Amino acid sequence: MDILILCTSNLNRSKTAELHYRAKDTSHIYRSAGLSEKECHRHKTTLCTEAMLETADVILVMEDEHVKRIQQHTGERFLDKIFNLNIPDVYKCGDDALIARLDACWDEMQFEVLFAHIASSSRAGMHFSDASDEELDARYKAEDTET
Repeated sequence: MDILILCTSNLNRSKTAELHYRAKDTSHIYRSAGLSEKECHRHKTTLCTEAMLETADVILVMEDEHVKRIQQHTGERFLDKIFNLNIPDVYKCGDDALIARLDACWDEMQFEVLFAHIASSSRAGMHFSDASDEELDARYKAEDTET
């Protein structure tokens, strides 16, 4: 599963979250980026692209403003994969207090359970979409779905 973590400049919060969650959980791909073109260019950090939003299975943001910014640029398309961690921009990269907040979010939002649920739903969806018309006809006969 591909988890994209976003903050304003990809300098402190999202970068720390990417590194920390990657070390904590090696079963998923963790990437991070920033949502402010000005700040990302200034700090030479990764700027979020629409392609990154597209490929992510889950998008973690740090505050309401990040949700609004994504919605402003892409409409409603990605809102169902966004989870707001509500972590203010008061931390430096690697701060122990930030890591404690990230761990609290992990536990509170039960990421392991959430990710497993999303992965199983995605696999079911891929299997369904990969099935041929003949396989679907054999599995779901018209009389089975009509009342």
